[in-house]
Amino acid sequence: MTIIDEEFKRLKKIQENKLNKHIMEFLGDTHKAILFRGICNPKGPYKKSLIHFAAMGDCTELLQSLLDIGAPVDDRDQNKRTPLSWAAEYGSYNAAEILLKNGAKVNTLDYMYTSPLSWLEMPATLKAKASKLLDYASNRTAQL
Repeated sequence: MTIIDEEFKRLKKIQENKLNKHIMEFLGDTHKAILFRGICNPKGPYKKSLIHFAAMGDCTELLQSLLDIGAPVDDRDQNKRTPLSWAAEYGSYNAAEILLKNGAKVNTLDYMYTSPLSWLEMPATLKAKASKLLDYASNRTAQL
């Protein structure tokens, strides 16, 4: 079993994903497609690309592979959220660091006018979990 296989397992265990059969089908189908055809960045439910899910799950191997094939670092889903905002919400420090090193914009706004760093400020548990990310990104002139 490869690292990417393990990362797909992790994505399937995230509560938000587990509760949505369309997301689970998308993750299963995409995992199979990658096994047979190689890395790809398809759009799934809510126009979330695989890169959004990789960022959410702190799937660093998958994320780097997607960036290596040219997946847009600031790809937008239907709510105009970027992979960095998903990484911030889920406290995915390693994914956020990869995204930032690849030029992710820290001050992008989604449809609620929320920046990626603002997502860190929402639930207190995630804020504590992601304090390293907050320090790292705020040193890059991010605005809350």
